[in-house]
Amino acid sequence: MNLTHLRAFHLVASYGSYTAAATAAGVSQPTLSEQVRLLEGKYSQLLLRRAGRSMELTSTGEALLAVTSRLFAAEIEAESLLSARLGTLSGRLRFGTDAPIHAVPILSRLRSRHPGIKVELISGNSASIKKAVANGSADFGIVADASPHPLLTTAVLGSQDLVAMVRHDSQLAGAKQVSIKALNGQSLIMREPGSVTRSVTQAALAHWGVAPGDVTETDGREAVQAAVLAGLGVGLIGDGEFSHDPRLLLLDLIEDIAPMTEYVAYRTDRRRDPVIAAALACTVP
Repeated sequence: MNLTHLRAFHLVASYGSYTAAATAAGVSQPTLSEQVRLLEGKYSQLLLRRAGRSMELTSTGEALLAVTSRLFAAEIEAESLLSARLGTLSGRLRFGTDAPIHAVPILSRLRSRHPGIKVELISGNSASIKKAVANGSADFGIVADASPHPLLTTAVLGSQDLVAMVRHDSQLAGAKQVSIKALNGQSLIMREPGSVTRSVTQAALAHWGVAPGDVTETDGREAVQAAVLAGLGVGLIGDGEFSHDPRLLLLDLIEDIAPMTEYVAYRTDRRRDPVIAAALACTVP
């Protein structure tokens, strides 16, 4: 088997497109496309199919990605192990997070302690980050979902409260606290399906019998903030995600709403990987 062709498939499958995979690998898009075509041709198997601007895996492709994820994870682990023996830890860490603000302190410590590790930051919601870590397209993740997964180990990182975010000229801006019932009939801005913040928000609204007016779905914390600034409504986010923009205010919710706990996640079969161990050690000061 040609490992170059196999690596080309793994890159495209992991990044979801030839363009992103080619950029990450530092090769041309036609080169990757040809290598995947040769792999499919040799075994008479369709592994990837185009879906709009991205690529999706066939059932055979999904099964092969599980294999290549283990294969190339072992390669990374071997490289990390040997570099650690030289006294200088080096390698690559694909770091996925559902809120980049939580990743910054960890990455700062990692760079200070191990400048030889190159980091690629991947953003998404908890569902997409867990999937990326499980299938090997990310090495380490921060998520707000610790539901059991057969391939993953999780550990508590910290927690944050659900809060309301409003513009400084909002009718709600006069108080430091607000009842979630005050959001009844209000236009709300919520995270996309698959986000734990979205799930917590919906559960809280249902529990307290709050029926919002218009609901705007946004993809990510930054988009929630932009929508609030545009006057589209009240945003609901975790208090640790606030960017301290002077045009915005955070209002605590007076109800007893369970906090959202953030976790780090990594593949259990890579627990001895020196780079992952280094990232895990950097989750504490």
